[in-house]
Amino acid sequence: MITWHITTIAGPSDDFRASVTQGENELRVPFGISTDEDRIESSVAKVLAMHRLDLRPAAEDLLNLAVAAYTGDLRIPREDGFGNWTRDLRLHAFVRNVDVWSAAAPLIEQLLSFLTGDHWKIEFREAPETWTPVRLPPPKQAVTLTAKDVSLFSGGLDSYIGAIDVASQVQQVALVGHHSADGGATSRSQKKALVELRRFYDETRAPFLPMWISPPKGRNRASETTTRGRSVLFFALGIAVADALNADRLVVPENGFISLNVPLSPSRRGSFSTRTTHPHFVSLVRNVLSAIGINVAIELPYRFRTKGEMMQQVANADALAAGVPVTMSCAHPSAGRWAKQPNIHCGRCVPCIIRRAGVQTAMNDPTPYNQIDLDVQLPGESGSDLTVVRMTLDRYAKKQPRLADILAAGPLPGTDAEKRDFLCVFTRGLDEIRALLG
Repeated sequence: MITWHITTIAGPSDDFRASVTQGENELRVPFGISTDEDRIESSVAKVLAMHRLDLRPAAEDLLNLAVAAYTGDLRIPREDGFGNWTRDLRLHAFVRNVDVWSAAAPLIEQLLSFLTGDHWKIEFREAPETWTPVRLPPPKQAVTLTAKDVSLFSGGLDSYIGAIDVASQVQQVALVGHHSADGGATSRSQKKALVELRRFYDETRAPFLPMWISPPKGRNRASETTTRGRSVLFFALGIAVADALNADRLVVPENGFISLNVPLSPSRRGSFSTRTTHPHFVSLVRNVLSAIGINVAIELPYRFRTKGEMMQQVANADALAAGVPVTMSCAHPSAGRWAKQPNIHCGRCVPCIIRRAGVQTAMNDPTPYNQIDLDVQLPGESGSDLTVVRMTLDRYAKKQPRLADILAAGPLPGTDAEKRDFLCVFTRGLDEIRALLG
């Protein structure tokens, strides 16, 4: 197993270098150096200027840390890790208050290790006096936001429902989106979903802040496809906007069944199962914010609801009906491009199955799917998710889910009553899928 050092560089005058020994590698992540081959490219400064937002030091340091972690997760090959999967990662980050951040380091290491399934060690150093964060002047068409509520907007069905519900409750909610530099499937989904949302909630009611961050590619550097670190970047963007607005809360709209993401088979346990909004991950994020002095409440209002229950209880059924056909839930949203059908759901991956099960509880499903008939079992990898889901339903038909089953995905915070609620939402989620598959 090779140890990789991820080193953040604070502008062109920063000459810091990690102590890399023989057999170790280093990935540089330079900030504020437009001429560097490994430079970070981003729309964040432009979007913030458009909305007259200025990041505070702690939130900006958190965002830089998230960018570095995301870069490492994306650019460092898992084949260098133990078992061609678990990597040994050392992150060297500059911050504006090294004492506060150093005290929070163990929490951040836990958070990143749980999220990506790797071994993380973090060392903080004081940002050099020469460090000047990138700031752009507000353009003439800049707008001033008054939102005290911020919600993550991914282009998925859950985030669309979250936008409807919050926009129906408050005078203004800032929607924060993240997508790749070249747009891609995620950007297309967000744009299409936003068009439908705008039929009911205008830009004044639900302003949208779409941001992209492109990690450095360097020379001949490939990309990992797991990208579990993307969620910490998405959270950091939402937190940064909420902190700049002095907002009361950051809403993370995700149904409880998929947040738990209980491994459906022994082969999908551990780091092979994504933990984007798992309650333990969110609890660690809250603890990190408290430790570094950021006063933003993170809420998961649907943590005890299935996707079907989210749809049945939505604040505006007409807005939901308009958005269902264009939102994207598929784990492989770009796969259809080879058949000249970009942004079509595959229909058979686990997120698609959960989506189909939820939608049918509320309406006739208008979503276009590549595989319409789930009674058809495709061979090989194409049919593997459907096979595993059917096996899971058979297993739990014989023996009801227990708390130990959902704890396989990670520890659960909260009271015994809340843990029972998590178990109940998992059981009801299975019931929705069972109703779909028969």
